[in-house]
Amino acid sequence: MKMFFDRYEAGRDLAEELIKYVETDAVICAIPRGGILTGIAVAKRLKLPLEIMVISKGEHVTEDAPLYYAVSEFGEYECSSGDILSEKETQEAVTQSKKKRQDYTDSEELPVWKDKIVILVDDGAESGLTIKAAVKALQEQKPKKIIVALPAASKTTIAWLEEHTDEVTVIKIEPEFTGVIHEHFSHYPEVFDKEVRVAYWHAKHLYEQITN
Repeated sequence: MKMFFDRYEAGRDLAEELIKYVETDAVICAIPRGGILTGIAVAKRLKLPLEIMVISKGEHVTEDAPLYYAVSEFGEYECSSGDILSEKETQEAVTQSKKKRQDYTDSEELPVWKDKIVILVDDGAESGLTIKAAVKALQEQKPKKIIVALPAASKTTIAWLEEHTDEVTVIKIEPEFTGVIHEHFSHYPEVFDKEVRVAYWHAKHLYEQITN
């Protein structure tokens, strides 16, 4: 199976799988940082608006092993061992997400997902912590429908997503990840906060041009 050249190509390929949503009332929900580049390609092809879901990630050392976690800007989280995250760690992560959202969008105001068809996009899912935290956050907001679109993910992550969302589109399905997401891309540079901001506002301007 061929590799994606970059995140944009992965997004264009995903958009073709989601073509039934072109010019509908769906909204793209991209997860920065890398996921916004995939998301903007999906939004452009489907002629849909784009918003973001900011997820903060962290780790701490337990008696047995390091604990990895991902926390949404709404406060929902997923931990690598299924443990409960402390209120302090959760709040610190939410505060960090608020700052990131301000940097990206010039506002700390959270999007309203209630009663919307949401297409959640990232550039892949290794452990699945990030995408699961995002799904949990969306579930609490009561959207009309949650659709997850990923260039690559493991079978275990896909099984969880199929159980907790309305629709899942994954182009490359791995038995289990033995490496990392970037192995599915020829070109996978680090994405910086400045690029997220540029991509976010570019997506806004693209949609305005389509609708005006």
